[in-house]
Amino acid sequence: MKKKLNLFGLMLAVLVGMQANAAVPSGYYTNAQGKSDQALKMALHKIIKGHTKRSYDNLWTDFKTTDCNGNIIIDRYSDSQFIYNTNKCGTYNSVGDCYNREHSIPKSWWGNSDSDTAYTDLHHMFPVDGWVNAERGNYPFGDCANGTPKGTGKRGTCTFSGYNGIVFEVADEYKGDFARVYFYFATRYMVRMSDYTSGTGSVVFTSSSYLGLTTWAINQLLEWHRNDPVSTLETTRNDNVYSIQRNRNPFVDYPELVEYIWGNMKGNTWTPGGGTPAPTLTSPTNGSTVNVGTNTGSGVSKSITIKGSNLTTALTVSISGSGFSVTPTSISANNANNGTTVTVSYNGTATNATGTLTISSSEVNATVNLTASYNSGGSVEPGEEIIETWEGISTYQSYSTTFIQGHAFAWNTNDVGIWSGDPHANGTQSVRFGRTASSYIAMAEDVADGACKISFYAANWGSNDATPTLQVQYSTNGGSNWTTVGTCSPNLTWKQYSFDLNVTGDVRFKIAQTAGARLNIDDIAITSNPVAPVEPTLSITAPSAIVAVQGGASTIVTGTVFAENNTNAITLTVDGNFEVSLNKVNWANSITLDPTGENYYVRLKNTATIGYYQGQLAAVAGSKQVFADVEGTVQARLGDVNKDGSVTISDVTALIDYLLGGDASSIDLSAANVNGDQGVTISDVTALIDMLLSGSSTMNAPQWDAMPTVGGIYIENLINDEVLEIYDMDGNCQGVVKANGNCKVEMPAGIYLVSGDTRSRKVVVK
Repeated sequence: MKKKLNLFGLMLAVLVGMQANAAVPSGYYTNAQGKSDQALKMALHKIIKGHTKRSYDNLWTDFKTTDCNGNIIIDRYSDSQFIYNTNKCGTYNSVGDCYNREHSIPKSWWGNSDSDTAYTDLHHMFPVDGWVNAERGNYPFGDCANGTPKGTGKRGTCTFSGYNGIVFEVADEYKGDFARVYFYFATRYMVRMSDYTSGTGSVVFTSSSYLGLTTWAINQLLEWHRNDPVSTLETTRNDNVYSIQRNRNPFVDYPELVEYIWGNMKGNTWTPGGGTPAPTLTSPTNGSTVNVGTNTGSGVSKSITIKGSNLTTALTVSISGSGFSVTPTSISANNANNGTTVTVSYNGTATNATGTLTISSSEVNATVNLTASYNSGGSVEPGEEIIETWEGISTYQSYSTTFIQGHAFAWNTNDVGIWSGDPHANGTQSVRFGRTASSYIAMAEDVADGACKISFYAANWGSNDATPTLQVQYSTNGGSNWTTVGTCSPNLTWKQYSFDLNVTGDVRFKIAQTAGARLNIDDIAITSNPVAPVEPTLSITAPSAIVAVQGGASTIVTGTVFAENNTNAITLTVDGNFEVSLNKVNWANSITLDPTGENYYVRLKNTATIGYYQGQLAAVAGSKQVFADVEGTVQARLGDVNKDGSVTISDVTALIDYLLGGDASSIDLSAANVNGDQGVTISDVTALIDMLLSGSSTMNAPQWDAMPTVGGIYIENLINDEVLEIYDMDGNCQGVVKANGNCKVEMPAGIYLVSGDTRSRKVVVK
């Protein structure tokens, strides 16, 4: 009997061998060592230029090597599960319809010329969701915090300082990948940068300096590069692209090169793996904006995280802008590397204030745009306390009946004045009531949405003044009618008086003197009704059942955790023989999800033992927790009749024993149905022996059969959705089919190999 060629096993061996040898070739970057800045970039350009150009059709085949996890496309634009060579575009109407070939540097930026070497440069070509790709269009990559979701990315107005056009933001896990692609492109094609600036290409690329990138693009890409370090997925892809087109991405092999050309190490000479890692300030982001808040009379403050890496010199912290201040103004390198905070305060009275926070040293520099506001009264956020301090407003150094515009509110007064230097609780000014029993201050405007408390500080003006009596009132109809909340009688000692109430709708307050003599009132605070907390919700969708073959790779299924009004990180755990992941690369029994929820992935952790497995998923956020069941089955590999984990001659013995009347409980009937018909008979013994003699005993799934028919190949596939590839004897792929059940593939006369995940079969078409 002729030994059948296992083409799938041969291809796998080739790929494994390729990975085993994958590394930066010795001496590849020698000519770049010891250089800096423009000379370094030019040296890298000379090293990586002149690669083997691929055809556009070649890319479909290349993606099998560069961007597949088994037979599943690694899609960087969506979570779709595309089968290689089966789900190619095609037409599409929504996410998940098909995948196509994406130029991460849009081809319209160089006039759509397919003769340009960049047209098929695998370092920037990726298989991605067709619909999302169309939605990305020709827009640059960039941050768009308020963008519209498109697959796992989003599209919208750029929120990174320096550009306000439309951009496409990819998922965080791929931001560094694409940043390093753009650094590669700006180096590989550096002598032709002017060719890549059509349309919005000019937003990213420039020929005005050797850097090849605009200032905005450099700052944006540096942030993505620093926040998303090189991953195993990225290094493996770099090796695989090198195996095809014979050039590498230097910024994946040596990520610090980015800093030597565009970042914090400019001016220094580069040695591979040598020298001190580049000092970097990772927080705050250069060019970001922070809203300090609203000053309601007593000032407002905001903490800002300062975090760096590899810093060796202290940071100087400075601030500009009227009303802004910061503390501390110096941070040691050690504290910055470990992470610390500064407090920015705003005590000004401008309605729309702006300032700048600068963090700098001889190594790093970052500026943060500051905004703040001053609440001039009338509008109070739910649950917020707003205080009338009387500070900084015009003094009325006489008792009068007048209108006063305070810090927080407008007031009508009677027999009241404001003196600078008078007794006060805080600051330098307070309001003074006269000697009459008709003195009062009354708000001339309403607090919207009600109030739950009013408080103030009060004290007699002098020891010779009779003890006053104050009446606190509120009105819900604009001051036409007043309702008394309570009274108090201040003495010479400053004291805070508080009155609780529960008033909804528009409300204003009046403090009236009904007896006694002079007194001072300061820091009147009104607390609006708090908003009842919204109960967070948490839910989880259970994943579908998981199937694996003993000793083989587990299938991966998807579920989703949803959350609303939740601010806590979500912990997702799984028990039993299962593990979970957010990216299908890193697997564990417990992962952390965003407070709004995310998709998750589940697989069997161990497939060595045949059996049915059950487990439970638990999602926990604060006091909320939800559960979902997960199940999986590990089937015996085809031919493993005695269920010992391998296919040997002992399985033939076990199958014969069963056919001679043995106990069915001692064997696996599905594994015993070797020939794939609907029963276990003596023909399965023949098929099992044939399997052992053909060397295909490592097959681990139900089989299919292929045979010649008139003008083609007849395929009977017992595995739904398995993709079969048809090769001629020169190794060229002549066809791909997903055979569910029976089908015929028309082929010209010749000798072919039909290959799938389960076996290979030689077929002669006459």
